[in-house]
Amino acid sequence: MDFLLDATQIALKDSLRRYLEAEVAPIVHSHESDKTPVPRPVVAAMRDFGLIGGLLPEADGGFGLSMTTYGMLITEVARVWPSLRGTLSVSNLTASVLAGSGSPVLREKYLPRILRGETIACFALSEPNIGSDAANVQTRAERTSSGWRINGRKLYITNGPVCDLGIVFVNTPLADGTRGVSCLVFESGMPGFSCTPLGKMGMHSCSLGELLFDDVEVPAENLVGRIGGGFSIAKKYLNIGRSIVGFASLGIAEVALEAAIRFAKDRVQFGRPIGSFQLVQQMVAEMMTHVETSRLLCYRAADALDRDLPGNQILCAMAKRYASDAALRVSELSLQVHGGAGYTTLFPVERYYRDARHLSIGEGTNQILGMLMAQAELGLSALR
Repeated sequence: MDFLLDATQIALKDSLRRYLEAEVAPIVHSHESDKTPVPRPVVAAMRDFGLIGGLLPEADGGFGLSMTTYGMLITEVARVWPSLRGTLSVSNLTASVLAGSGSPVLREKYLPRILRGETIACFALSEPNIGSDAANVQTRAERTSSGWRINGRKLYITNGPVCDLGIVFVNTPLADGTRGVSCLVFESGMPGFSCTPLGKMGMHSCSLGELLFDDVEVPAENLVGRIGGGFSIAKKYLNIGRSIVGFASLGIAEVALEAAIRFAKDRVQFGRPIGSFQLVQQMVAEMMTHVETSRLLCYRAADALDRDLPGNQILCAMAKRYASDAALRVSELSLQVHGGAGYTTLFPVERYYRDARHLSIGEGTNQILGMLMAQAELGLSALR
């Protein structure tokens, strides 16, 4: 494959970088320090750069971008504000589910609001006792005369405290008397819905919450896809989500490396820049290798998605797994190069480290992804 960006991609990338550096970067520290959500106007502004609905076909109101181009844009956002990247990614994930599996009624009602940046959405899958075992959700939805009644809890839900609507994966009765996972659209203003914000280690401006559904009534038309088809929907879009997390990890790794290089050139000890010391050079060399390897894996996985190649699921898992581990390692080494200064808030590297930490957990823990990769190669399951 050709790893060179074309003229259109370069122009889009440069335009986005200029905007982020001029309009977004100046507010990041204050919002992260105060733990206030990403401002909605900032989210809406990303529409002009293809970051809301970028992967959707133009017929659905999107931009029809390739995964390669979209991943490039995600990297740029993550370089400046990972919280903005997280907020965008989850809203986009919900939009993709509605566009790909929602009825015409649902697409007409909800999709334009998300794509205009007016509405922030969430993807409610994880529960207190359910993470990687997504096929066994415990939140239940029972039939009513007009639709569905939802009861249960969802945990670690990105955008939960600020969402206007979302899709929730629920345990529903099937025609044969058994139960399966289905997908429903809910609105945060529906009676019986509430959300408790959760504190976390990093990405303070990307809200995380615990959702409570207490007899929440949703109309029958809010079913996404078919009854019992929710697990297939989750698996399909989590694969794309893993590719996106890989690109987000790459963005953090890139800026962490650049920060280390600047500091190593500027910081003078024993009469010379610390970058001239062999041990510092070894750390920089390790960071460079992690960044470049992450970039190659991310673009390889994106290309496989664009071409719909067999095995793209494994490549997405591999890219996410490697790049997220690499982002944490590069951030750690960058902090080490900064020494005592890196441990303070005088430099942003401590935030890079905190923001990177969750990436090896979200969209499937790296341990689970490694197991899936090995299982595909060996033909042997570790779960049964």
